[in-house]
Amino acid sequence: MAVVLIVAEDEQMRRGIGRTFREAGHSPILAHDAHSAFQELANRPDLVLLDLDLPDLEGEEALRDFESRLEMAQIPALVLVVQRQAARLRHTSGIGGVMDILVKPVSAAQLRQVAARALATIHQPLDPEALQELRERQRALVFRLINDGSDALAFHVARRISADRTSPKRRSGKEALTWADIATWGVQEGLLDPEEARVLRFNPPADPQNP
Repeated sequence: MAVVLIVAEDEQMRRGIGRTFREAGHSPILAHDAHSAFQELANRPDLVLLDLDLPDLEGEEALRDFESRLEMAQIPALVLVVQRQAARLRHTSGIGGVMDILVKPVSAAQLRQVAARALATIHQPLDPEALQELRERQRALVFRLINDGSDALAFHVARRISADRTSPKRRSGKEALTWADIATWGVQEGLLDPEEARVLRFNPPADPQNP
């Protein structure tokens, strides 16, 4: 599971791409312009999908502004362009953080494939000691959400734990929010900071008592 920031002016395309990522088990965040996208970057999504045709910034100017943001330093990005932009961008050196340049229209299958490749660069296996430390931090965060969060948040955390325990592949169903959704909710309620939200999203424990 990952949080994917989708930045596109076209509402139909934005929602369609969001649906593709949600069906793949990820949690999409939608932004219609550069200004709102820059605000979302502060929460450090796992991946950014950027359409360069934006109302307040366009083309290479949009790309330069996104890459100049310190928040993008550790976040892979996929860029959507029209055919006439593709060749010029692909021959431009120094596009740090951009994992792939996709020519519109892009199929759902292609999106899933390139996103999985980009996310693999940040979801590296942990050694046993680091994994145990991560599990302990996740358990503590889960308890904090249950004990200190709203009744609605605690309810959805419990449903997520139940769904993970009964689904060996941890596929998100309609019966429960994803851990990424819950992490975002925890930030909104002031119970988690952005770094703690990232820890919770990273393959969280199926049970706070038994990882």
